[in-house]
Formats: sequence, structure tokens, C-alpha cells
Amino acid sequence: MESINKQKIIDYIEERHLSDGGYFFAQVEPSSGLDTYLAVKTLRLLGAKTKNAKSIASFWKRETLEGNLDSLFSIFLAVETYKELGLSVNTFKKYQLSLIGQKEKVFSRAQSLRADKNRKISLTNAMDFIGARGKDLQDLFYFAILSRDLGFEVDKKKIADFVYSLQNKDGGFGHKNESHLMATYHALNILDVLALQIKDKDKIFVFLVHWFDKSDYLEDLFYSVESLSLLGEPIPDVEETIQFADSCQRNNGGFSRARVMGIPTIEHTYMAVSILKDCEKYAGKKILK
Repeated sequence: MESINKQKIIDYIEERHLSDGGYFFAQVEPSSGLDTYLAVKTLRLLGAKTKNAKSIASFWKRETLEGNLDSLFSIFLAVETYKELGLSVNTFKKYQLSLIGQKEKVFSRAQSLRADKNRKISLTNAMDFIGARGKDLQDLFYFAILSRDLGFEVDKKKIADFVYSLQNKDGGFGHKNESHLMATYHALNILDVLALQIKDKDKIFVFLVHWFDKSDYLEDLFYSVESLSLLGEPIPDVEETIQFADSCQRNNGGFSRARVMGIPTIEHTYMAVSILKDCEKYAGKKILK
């Protein structure tokens, strides 16, 4: 296939920069913290200079002053945007105590869930149960990243024990007998960030390849490909992966979650670019030009 125009993707991202300093795929204020972080991350993946660095930093400064960094997720977005911009993250070290407290809530929820693991779960609350455990892994992923980038100690054994308590017989991670791609992606990221051993790699590999083959949406492909990369395993079918990502691109340069149809978003554009950058390693050629 022909190469994918890198500048067109850059233009799509930059057209979504707003006067409040952040980014939002819908191009209306207020900006989205997630879109702002992913816009900067995508531009960095593409090797593009972030021309709006000052206004982006101002966006997060204002969010801080207005008290909007009130969750693990929002602090993660601010810190990681600064890191992607090459700015000092020391200004966010004041949140360390708050972060540690939020981490303890994650473990408290986990202990409660483990205590009930033999309890029969009704259909009504099954998805809440599964979602809670998936969210705990997601929150722990944010916490692990922040512990690394803000430089505070964590109990690695406690974290490893928790992560592996959510691993299932099929190799994936999630609620008992309910492995999920996203939960597996977050579990592997946690282990990687904290330099913890990844056990049962063969089982995890089989689980990921199964879902790679069944990917209907861009996010499924992203979690599969990125998780395989964390295992140090190649993409099973590079050309098909490139074609899948390419088919999700729209005329304005952005990418949507599905082939042919769908609204492009900054989040799915980041996922597509990340997938294509991984494909370049195995294809032995530049795809994004």
C-alpha cells in the first residue's frame, strides 16, 4: 500500500487546538484534558514540533489553579502532558500524598471484591463488578506512571500481587473468567513501568493473538498490538494491520474507531498513529511520510 500522509494527520490535530490552550476533537471550548494529552503525544510520535507548547502549559496551569486536578486521572493527564512537552513536572509533586491516598482506595476496593469472589453475582450487578476491577487496573496504571515520573516509592510486591490476582486461566486479565483486552493492556503496562516480571507470557500471547484476529474496532487492535509489543512479540499480520488502520482514516486526516464509517477523534487518531509506528518496526519501511 502507499504511504500515509503524516502532515495531514498533524494538520487534523493542530486544527483542534482551541483558544483556552487545550485540544478537543469537537473544536468547541472547554478543551478536553484527555484530548490535550493525546494531541501532544500524537504529535511527538509523528516527530512534529509542538508549536502551541506555551498555551498548552497555560491550560494546565489554569486547570491547577481552578482546582480541577482532583482525581488520579486528571493529575496523570497534566503530568504526562508536561513530560511529553519536555517541561519540569516538579510543580505537580505537591499531589504525592493525595495520589498515595487514592492508591489505597484502589486496594481497599480490591480487597472487598476478592472477599466476595465466591459470591454468586447477579446479572444486574455483573457488569458493575467487572467494571470495578477493570477500573482498578486502569487507576493503578496511572498511579504506576506517576510514581515513576514524580519520583516516589511504591510497594511493588503489593502491586504485583494485586495485578496477578486478576489474571485468568486464558492468560488475560480482568474479573474471574472475564478477561478483557483493555484490562490486559493496563496490567502489562503496570508490570512494564515498575520493571516487574511478566509471568505466563505464552498464555498471554495466545489470548492477545485471539483478540487481534477478532478486532472489529480500532481500540481492540490498539490494545492487542500494544500489549504484544509489551511482551516483545511481533504483530501477527503487519500488512493487514496497516490496512485496518488506514481504512479508519477520514478525509480530514483524523481516524475513527471503525473502518469506512465513523466520526474521527483525537483519541482514535493517537491509537492509529501508535499502531502504525509499531508496524514500521516490523515492515522495515516508513509508513507515515
